[in-house]
Amino acid sequence: MPHSHNYSSLILDPSHLGEGQAVGYTEDITVNKVQLVDRLGSEPNIYGTVHITTSHVIFKADDSAKEIWIPNGLIASVERKPLTTAGSPLTVRCKHFLTLTFLISRDKDCQDLLETLQRCGRPVNIADVFAFENRETVDGTRVDVEKEAESWSRLDWDAEFARQGVDNKWRCTEFNLSYSCCDTYPEKLWVPTAVTTQSLIASCRFRSRGRLPVLTYWHKTNGASISRCAQPLTGFSARCVEDEALMDHIAKTNPSCATLYLIDTRPRVNAMVNKVQGKGFEDVRNYSNMQFHFFDIENIHVMRNSLNKLLEVCQKPRSMNDFLKGLESSQWLKHVRSLMECGKFLADSVVRGISCVVHCSDGWDRTSQTVSIAQLILDPFYRTTRGFEILVEKDWLGFGHKFDDRCGHVGIGTPGDDASKEISPIFAQFLDVVFQMMRQKPRAFEFNQRFLIELHEHVYSCQYGTFLGNCLKDRHDLQLSRRTQSLWTYFASRVDDFKNPLYDPEAHHFLTNIDIHPSAIVFWAPLYNRFDTGILAKESVEDVALVTQEHIGMLEQTLLSLRTKLSEIKSSVGRSMSMVDSGHSSNNGAVGPSVAFSDPLLNPLGNGDLPQEPVAVEKGLLKHQDTDESGIYDPSSMTISFEANVGTSAIRWKSLRHADECSSKMCGAEFVTKGDRRLHCYQCGGIFCRRCVKVAADSSERLCDGCRNEDPEL
Repeated sequence: MPHSHNYSSLILDPSHLGEGQAVGYTEDITVNKVQLVDRLGSEPNIYGTVHITTSHVIFKADDSAKEIWIPNGLIASVERKPLTTAGSPLTVRCKHFLTLTFLISRDKDCQDLLETLQRCGRPVNIADVFAFENRETVDGTRVDVEKEAESWSRLDWDAEFARQGVDNKWRCTEFNLSYSCCDTYPEKLWVPTAVTTQSLIASCRFRSRGRLPVLTYWHKTNGASISRCAQPLTGFSARCVEDEALMDHIAKTNPSCATLYLIDTRPRVNAMVNKVQGKGFEDVRNYSNMQFHFFDIENIHVMRNSLNKLLEVCQKPRSMNDFLKGLESSQWLKHVRSLMECGKFLADSVVRGISCVVHCSDGWDRTSQTVSIAQLILDPFYRTTRGFEILVEKDWLGFGHKFDDRCGHVGIGTPGDDASKEISPIFAQFLDVVFQMMRQKPRAFEFNQRFLIELHEHVYSCQYGTFLGNCLKDRHDLQLSRRTQSLWTYFASRVDDFKNPLYDPEAHHFLTNIDIHPSAIVFWAPLYNRFDTGILAKESVEDVALVTQEHIGMLEQTLLSLRTKLSEIKSSVGRSMSMVDSGHSSNNGAVGPSVAFSDPLLNPLGNGDLPQEPVAVEKGLLKHQDTDESGIYDPSSMTISFEANVGTSAIRWKSLRHADECSSKMCGAEFVTKGDRRLHCYQCGGIFCRRCVKVAADSSERLCDGCRNEDPEL
């Protein structure tokens, strides 16, 4: 049963939550006779029931297997539309770009549903989100305590800077122990060895939010570095001698070049306006050997409006001309290019041996974006799955990007309130840039596009504790490592889903030839139109390549197993021939056995090695047949067949192109989008959802429930 390209199906696989957790803990409200409206109007409405729990909004169709699961944390807004003759429309917009419209027959039910959804979508306290209840299982299985602990310690600051090869011109300081000087920085910071603690404290007081210049990346090839900070509190005339000395010492740590680049990611006019507020940017007259570079990366409010315009273009049916005009009007791709341009400039400067200090206003939005992009270009380690997670831990979570505020985890009311004004798609923009880089250099990244899309979803979903809180201090105070699961544990449990089949660790060291020409920046449809499956490709190149790799690997394992069995058979036949030569033959006077392999593809021995008659083998063992009452073995009666062995692996696999639902007759669950992972059974070759297959711990075997039930040994 193919699903409509305008509806969305299973938003969250209930098996993710484990037994007893699939539908939350207390059901708040159930509304029957609800219609799920096709937003394009090309398909009939689907009748069903809406359940709202403490963890999810669930829509269950009355006459099909269709289910929609939306974690409460993903609810962005709920809007009641004007009453119609058919009922009251209610539109739910989600943070991962899904929009649903329910048509509810009773006005009171619509109002109750509206109020309940609004409460679920904006908890008053961060401790009320589902992550604090979703502790015991991950992906349907019990949490491995050791793996969970490793996930929460993914970033070891000492180990990471040791990996970078930081030399003795830098030192680790703990002057921020217990977050005493800057509550949005980590406790351990790397600064020039020659700088005193008193100078660091003075610089802290001179920088916005106490965010002084500290090291984030050291380039072992030439000793150039990238440091980050917030804007100085200069106003029109203020200065700080200690801050100026700190900048000078940062420049002197680089043996390749005495010049230091100061990268201000803001438009110059915005930086000038901040001077009126007593902030601004460094005075070139007070900082020696420093060159200033401004980049026109807009603030969080411009980015929020830009994304809203982009989503409006994506979600309304338009002509091609209207779509292109709307895309240009949103300026989203322009902003993405601006980030790439700044990140590339940073990376190019470091390769040329020039150290850089980067800041925006407070140093936790545009600064995190640009220094992360530069490090992806410079360091192949950050292009591995583990390395990328460490990069996010370091430059986003560690240096205080405000995920609670930017993602609207708590306290979001009407679109115009103060909390709503803090929301901005800063991290989504960064992921968009990573996608652009992956598209240009498909062999350079260990992870695939699906990894980025799922990461984007779970940054907002509040199912895991990794992205809760605005800084490390918040996470420490909330005891997230003890009370919640890490998102990295979930990703580790599905590592095969996120593999890039084209990855070659030796293909690219630096990505400094990334193309930032406007024509090279493309619209990321699999993210922004993720749930409009009708406009996306039926199968992606990544998935086809991954499935092909898996299929070839499975066939190679099968071939190796068969060759091993053939070798055993050859040895057994040789022993039988020896018996004939020594006179232990039957009374019929046969000279020797007549043996052959029925399938030449499975015969590496060649026809000359064995005589030409079928050979029968069961479970890889020779069946010896007695042809004489005396019990004397007659080798001429021996036959061998490989049918049982060949039948254990599917030679042909079902194509992804037409796989719209799980092949299990007991399930039939529809796949949400073309980006969802669809799993082949190694034995029958069918395509199944994750709930209907069992994957071996080492991923060497994957069987559907039907094939497992047929084999008593499994």
